[in-house]
Amino acid sequence: MGSTKDIDSPTALAEYLIGLFPSFASEIEGEELTSYHQVFQRIAPVLSGYLKNSHPRTIKKFCALVNTMVDAAGDKENAISTCLLEHASQVGVRKIIRPYLGPAAKRELG
Repeated sequence: MGSTKDIDSPTALAEYLIGLFPSFASEIEGEELTSYHQVFQRIAPVLSGYLKNSHPRTIKKFCALVNTMVDAAGDKENAISTCLLEHASQVGVRKIIRPYLGPAAKRELG
């Protein structure tokens, strides 16, 4: 699995997420990934289950990805904020990820 800095396409994002959560591969199987928004829309409903069953190291790596996406601004920030962070409470991940998020990501938490 590469660095969060290497995520330069929706496909690279999906591959990074599959590295963290191998079961995610079945969620996007056969899909043509055309946007960061699409990837986060697919993972948001199942993310709580993934995180609850993950090692703290994996949770920290996921949150590093979130922080990187927020800090990147533009389409990456918009995708992570609108598809995940703003709905973090609704999808059951807010309490899990909040301790590991940077200030910019915490401001987007819903």
